[in-house]
Amino acid sequence: MKKILLLSLFLLTMLSWEAAAQARTITGRVTDATNNEGLPGVTVLVKGTQAGTATDVSGNYSINVPEGGTTLVFSFVGYTTTERIIGNATTININLGTDARQLNEVVVTALGIAREEKTLGYAASTIKSEDVTQARPNNVMSGIQGKVPGVAISSSGSPGASTKVIIRGVSSFTGGNNPLYVVDGVPINNINYNNANTGSNVNQSTRAVDFGNQANDINPEDVESVTVLKGASATALYGSRAAHGVIMITTKRGKLNDRVRVSYSGAYTASNVLRTVQTQNVFGQGWPLYDPHENGSWGPRLDGVVRTWGAEVDGEARRKPFAYAKDNTRNFFETGSEVQNSVTVSGGGQNNAFAFSYANTNQNGAVPTDVDKYTRNNFSFRGNSNYGKFTSDYNIAYTRRDVSAIFTGQGTSDGGATVFQEIQQIPVDVPISQLKDLNNPYNTPDNYFTVYAENPYFVINNNKTTMQEDRVFGKLELGYEVFKGTKAIVRAGGDFNNARFYDQGARITYTPGSYGKLGGQTDVPGRYGETTRRDQQLDMSALLQGNYTLNEDITLGGIVGGNYNSRSYNTLTSYVTGLNVPEWYSLQNTSGTPVTESFKNERALLAAFGNIDFGFRDYWFVNLSLRNDWSSTLPKGNNSYFYWGANTSLVLSELLPNFQSDRLSFLKVRGAWGKTGNDAAPYLVNSTYPATQISLGFGNIYLPVGGVAGQTQSNNQGNQTLRPEITREWELGLDTRWFESRVGLDVSYYDRQTKDQIVSATVAPETGFTTQTRNIGNIANRGVEARLSLIPVKTDNFQWEFATNFTKNKSEVLSLYGDAKEFLITSVYSVDYVAEVGQPLGTFKVPAFRTVQSGPMAGKVIVQSNGVEATDATLKETVGTSNPDFILGFSNGFTYKGISLNAVVDWRKGGQFYSYTKQLNNFVGNSTETTYNYRQPFVVPNSVKEILPTTPGGEVTYVENDIPVPYTSVYNYWSNASPARFHNFILDRDYVKLREVVLSYNLPVSLVSKAKMSGASISLIGRNLLLFTPKSNNFVDPEATNYGNDISSELGEFAAFPTMRNYGVSLRVTF
Repeated sequence: MKKILLLSLFLLTMLSWEAAAQARTITGRVTDATNNEGLPGVTVLVKGTQAGTATDVSGNYSINVPEGGTTLVFSFVGYTTTERIIGNATTININLGTDARQLNEVVVTALGIAREEKTLGYAASTIKSEDVTQARPNNVMSGIQGKVPGVAISSSGSPGASTKVIIRGVSSFTGGNNPLYVVDGVPINNINYNNANTGSNVNQSTRAVDFGNQANDINPEDVESVTVLKGASATALYGSRAAHGVIMITTKRGKLNDRVRVSYSGAYTASNVLRTVQTQNVFGQGWPLYDPHENGSWGPRLDGVVRTWGAEVDGEARRKPFAYAKDNTRNFFETGSEVQNSVTVSGGGQNNAFAFSYANTNQNGAVPTDVDKYTRNNFSFRGNSNYGKFTSDYNIAYTRRDVSAIFTGQGTSDGGATVFQEIQQIPVDVPISQLKDLNNPYNTPDNYFTVYAENPYFVINNNKTTMQEDRVFGKLELGYEVFKGTKAIVRAGGDFNNARFYDQGARITYTPGSYGKLGGQTDVPGRYGETTRRDQQLDMSALLQGNYTLNEDITLGGIVGGNYNSRSYNTLTSYVTGLNVPEWYSLQNTSGTPVTESFKNERALLAAFGNIDFGFRDYWFVNLSLRNDWSSTLPKGNNSYFYWGANTSLVLSELLPNFQSDRLSFLKVRGAWGKTGNDAAPYLVNSTYPATQISLGFGNIYLPVGGVAGQTQSNNQGNQTLRPEITREWELGLDTRWFESRVGLDVSYYDRQTKDQIVSATVAPETGFTTQTRNIGNIANRGVEARLSLIPVKTDNFQWEFATNFTKNKSEVLSLYGDAKEFLITSVYSVDYVAEVGQPLGTFKVPAFRTVQSGPMAGKVIVQSNGVEATDATLKETVGTSNPDFILGFSNGFTYKGISLNAVVDWRKGGQFYSYTKQLNNFVGNSTETTYNYRQPFVVPNSVKEILPTTPGGEVTYVENDIPVPYTSVYNYWSNASPARFHNFILDRDYVKLREVVLSYNLPVSLVSKAKMSGASISLIGRNLLLFTPKSNNFVDPEATNYGNDISSELGEFAAFPTMRNYGVSLRVTF
C-alpha cells in the first residue's frame, strides 16, 4: 500500500510539472495607436478559452496562457479588436487603432446630450481629436476641411485669418450663414473682425483686414471631438441661433481613478505663398510705347537691352536690362514660420478629475518684416466631479490674441495705399528686389519710379493695423439625480472679451520740385485711429432629463427645460485725419478735433424647450424636439415663435436578423423633418436717431459743432410687423456597413426652404426714408451628401483606409417680394452679385454685349467705331454663380506597424468668382491673356458693324466687322476701361487642393519606456501643398478673399492676401 501511495504521489508531481511546463505567462502593454498612450481596461483573452485579464491604468497586462492557447485577443470600446499569435513570445505589445465604424458609437447632440449613433434619425458627422490635429492646424475648423460631407470650409491666407463654414449651402441674403458654435454644451461667440478702418462703414473692398473669427480661438489640442449637426431637426433645440447648423465641440477631460498624465505636442512649419499671378514675359514697361515712368507693361517687346528707368536723382537715372524679371511677385515674399507648443496635465481621483492645458501659437507671415504676425496664448482648466447622485462639470478658458496685419483691397486718400494693389502695378521687367531699400533715394515717395503707384515696401512699413484681444469663456454645470433615471441639470456659461484696434496710414508730403510732385502726386494727409470693443454673452439653462427602461422592449427618455441668453457689445472709436508730425501715430497729432463715435448693442432671448426619445427593441427610435423663443429684437406682442423637429431611425439589420451575415454588418434608414428660425438684428423695429453727419465734397461734418448737438432720423424705416426668418427642412438617409464594417456608406438627401429673409429693401422716396427692413423671399437648398469609407487591405501589420465625402447642393431663389425679380446682395465696379428669382442664390451679372436680335446675323456681337464690343447700357447678363456643382474630399491612410501616412485632397467643381487681381493685371498689361495676337491689331471674332439708316424710318442693317482694334488701343480693350470686359474678370472657382499630408512614426514602447514616457511620435506635416485650377485662372487661389466669412465672401477677392503653403515637423510626447 505504501508503495502504491508513493507511486501515486510521484505521478501527480510529474503531471503538475508537465502542466507547469505547458502553461506560461505573457506580459505586455496596450497603447493607443494615435498617441502611444497606455489604454486602461482593455480586455485581453486567450482565444478559445476562458482565460482573460484586463490592462491596468498604464495599459500593462499579465496573463497565464493555458495549454493549447495560441492567440491573444485584445478588445476595447471604440477600438478595433486585434488578434496576435503567441508563438514563442513572452512579451506582446499592441497598438490599438480607433474604430470609427463601431455600431454603438456615442455622438454628442443638441444641449450636449450624448446618444448612440444608431438612434439618430438625422445626419450628424463626428471627427475625432486625432483627425482634427494630425496636420497641426492652428484652428479647429481647418482641421476638418475635406473630412465632413455637406460642409464647405475655407480660409483666406493671412496669419490668424477667419475660417468660413457653410453647412448645406447659403440660405440668407444678408449674412448670418455661419453655424452656431457650442463648446461643452454652451454657445460661444463667433465674431468676425474684418475691418479696422476706424471711423468708416465696413467696406471690404477698401482698406480691408481680416483679424479672424472667434471660433478660431479654441486650442485644437484641447478638443476631444467635433460633431456637426446639419438639419433643422437636429438643431431645433437651439432655436433661432441654429438656423444654419451647429458645430458641437467637446473638449478633453481628466478621467476618474486615473494617474496624473502629462502630454506635450509641438510643431514647427515654414510657409510660403501657394499661388502668385503668372505674368506675361513678352512685353515690358510702357503705355503703349516705352516709358520708364509707367506702372504698366504695355511697352515694346523685351529685348534685354540696357535702358534707364524711373526717376532721375541728381541728374542720373537707374539702368537695367529690358528683360523679364522671373518670379517677381514671389520674390517679394519671404519664408514665413509657425511655431506651436501645447502642454496638458490631467488626472483624477475617486471623485474628482481635472485637465489643465497651456498652448502657444506664433505665426509670422510671408510678407517682409513682422507686419503680418499672429500670436495666441491659451490657458484652460477643465474639471468634473462625481459624488454619487451629485455631479458637476466646469471649465474656464482664457485666450490672448495679438495680431499685426496689413490692409488689402484698395487704399484711401487719407490712409494711403495697400500693398497687394501696389505689387500688381510693377512692370514685368522691373525687379521688385530693387525697390526694397527705403534708404535708397530712388525708392522714396519723392522718387519712386512711377507716379501712378506707391512702393509696396513703403506701404508695409507705414500703413498697417494691429489688434489685441483678451477673452474668457467657460461654464459651470451642476447635476443631481432626483431619482433613478431622472436628473436635474443647471448650466451657466459666459463669454467675455475686450478687443483693441489701432490703424495707421502714413502722412506723405511730396517735396516741391521732386519727381513725384512734378508728376502730379497728391499729398497724403495720413490718419490714425483707435477702437475698443467689448462683447459679452450669458447663457443659462435649467433642465430635467430622464431615461427609463419600461420593459424589455421599450425605452423612453425626455428633456424639459428653459434657457436665457443675452448678448451685448459696445464700441468706442476715435480717429484723426491729417497728421501734423509724420510717423507719430497719436490722437493728439492733429490740428483738429478727433472724431469720436460710440455704439451699444443689446439683445436677449428667452426659450422653453422639450424633447422626447422613444426606443423599441433596440431597432426603432423616434425623437421629437419642441422649442419656443421670445426675442427682444422683434416687435412687442409679436416676438414669440415656435420650432420643432421630429426624426426616426430604423435599424433593419436588428429588425430582420436574417439580414445580418458575414457580408452585411449594419443597415439603418432614417428620416427627419424640422423647423428652425433666425430672429432680426437689434434696433430694426423702430427708427433710430444717429448723430448727424453732413457729407461734403471735401469730407464730412459731424455734429455736435460749436456746442450744438444734432441727431438725425435714420434713413432706414422701422418695421413693427417684422417676423423671424423661418427654415423648414426634411431629410432622408441610409447608413450601411459591410464585411465586418470594412465598407461603409452613409448618404442623405435634404430639402430646405428658408422664407421671410430679413433684408434692408429700397422704399419709395416719398416715405421720407431710403430703405426699410423687411421680410422678403423664399430660398430653397436641396442636395445630396454622402460618405464612403473602405478598408481595402487589413493584415496584422498593415492597414489601408480610404474615405471620400461628397457634397452636392442646389440652391434656388423661389420668390422675393411683390413683383421684384432681383435683389442686389453686393457689387463691385460693374459686377453685381444678386439673388434672382429662378436662379441659384448668388449669381454674377455684368454689362451685356449688344447683339443682333434677329435675321441672319442674330447672336453676333455689335462693335463700336473703335472695333471694341458695344455694351447695352440698360441690360446686364448673368455670367455664372458662386455655387459649386459638387465638392469631393478624399482621405487616404496607410499604417505599417508604427509608421503611418495620411493625405487629404479636396476637389471643388463648378462655380465662379470675381477677381480684382485679374482686373488689375489686365489693366496694367501684366496678365498672360493681354499678349493675344502679340498685341497687333485684330478684329473681334464673330462681330458685326451696325449700319444706321440714312433716311427716317429706314432699317438698321449689319455687316461683317472689318474694324480692327488698333495697336494703340489694345490696352483699353483688355482693361476695365471697356465695360464689355467685366465678364472676363469672372473666373472659374474650380480647384483640386492637397489639403494635408502627414507621415508619422510612433517610437517603440521599449524605447520610450526607458525615458519614463508612455508614448512618443514624430511627424512630417504639410498643409495646402498643391493647388490645381483651370488654365483661365492663373491669378489667385479661388479660396482667397477679403470679404469676410459670410455671403459677401462668395463675391470673390479684391487684391486679397494670398493663401499659404505650410510644411514642417511635429512631435508628441506623453508621460
